[in-house]
Amino acid sequence: MRIRQFAALVISTALPVLAHAHHPTGGATPATALDGLLSGFGHPVIGLDHLLFVLAIGAACYTSAQRAVAVAAFLLAALAAPVLHLWKTTLPHPDAWVAVTLIGLGVLLINASPFLRSKTAIGLLALAGLAHGYAYGEAIVGAEPTPIFAYLIGLTAVQGAVVLAGYALARMADRRRPNLQTARVIGGTLSVAGLAFLVVSLSG
Repeated sequence: MRIRQFAALVISTALPVLAHAHHPTGGATPATALDGLLSGFGHPVIGLDHLLFVLAIGAACYTSAQRAVAVAAFLLAALAAPVLHLWKTTLPHPDAWVAVTLIGLGVLLINASPFLRSKTAIGLLALAGLAHGYAYGEAIVGAEPTPIFAYLIGLTAVQGAVVLAGYALARMADRRRPNLQTARVIGGTLSVAGLAFLVVSLSG
């Protein structure tokens, strides 16, 4: 029951944000610090694929042998990615890469793979953060330094909150039913969602 209550709390908190965050700055490049902050707050939860992905990252971090390091690696990489975008670094089909990483995480959770507890997995979480955060860089291309800085603060704050929500859900599920079934259900859901997002991103 606690898991359901917590999930309901996360959803009820996220839905108002989803409703108001589709165009935090009306689709325009942030021009002020407030514009940048609001845009940063909104972007991690605009797309369902990105939202599910960050929740999945939190669940994966819970299974890691170095949980704090795993969380920090993802958040720092996701923070660096928009900056790389500003430096004209090119990553083709960024949404497709997000979908692929979502599928990969789902498969690892389905199989309860011991790989998730390895140090190599932390590196892959960082790479996933780069792919995930790269798409956000488009929102601040052409912006002045102040709104860019505010955007990165908002982006990191919200992504950190969503990662911790995914971490907490995985922890509660594990304590309530410490077996493989819960992880497999979560993994299967993520894989199916990731496949659907991949098809949409490649056909768009």
